[in-house]
Amino acid sequence: MSRSLRVPVSLAAAILLGLSSAAPSLAETAPAAPPSADATAIAVPDGFELAPDGTTLVHVASGLRFPEEFEGFTRLRERAFDPGGEYIAVGYDRPLGTGEDRIVVRMAVVHIDQMPPRDHYMIMRQATMSHFAAPTIVSEGPATIPTNRRLKAYRGTFTGYRDGKPWRSSLTTVDYGYWSGRMTAAYPESEAAEAEKYLGVLLAEIRAQRPKAPKR
Repeated sequence: MSRSLRVPVSLAAAILLGLSSAAPSLAETAPAAPPSADATAIAVPDGFELAPDGTTLVHVASGLRFPEEFEGFTRLRERAFDPGGEYIAVGYDRPLGTGEDRIVVRMAVVHIDQMPPRDHYMIMRQATMSHFAAPTIVSEGPATIPTNRRLKAYRGTFTGYRDGKPWRSSLTTVDYGYWSGRMTAAYPESEAAEAEKYLGVLLAEIRAQRPKAPKR
């Protein structure tokens, strides 16, 4: 039987923040090292299984699919924080411009009872902003998911600096019912137009899927 994260909201906040500190930095821009010729097998974290194509990871509990590559994005740093699959995270990145800059995206799917998107957002906001120097909130408030306007969502956008370079970042949380979704994205401000275009493509792919509640 899987271990559920059905816990009080105050403890849920501690869990979310504690696990986020163990995750790779949102602003890490170094691409993953290519696998060696001998490393042909894909490691499958707890809570995932491989799709028939042999490269796409499927989150068993929700049915969400995460391809290894998509429109120039490369999957990296997938992780299960809960052995039963109740809290998982997957990262993607994509080169921008000449390839020296990158857009970095991290997505998480978690089950915690009675947590509205705004509360989820407020818990994670400081952790998201802490990856940058002199972070500033540009906007925050309820958000609309174009493909499903009935979903409740909350989104904030931020500016900050990394290595002296201005960056933009965002945090979006969504209530899917049984599941809560979270996505962070970061990219250099100088590449904002290109980054936002590709981010829209990735979002369209993710929004086309509907996470399902696990069978009990």
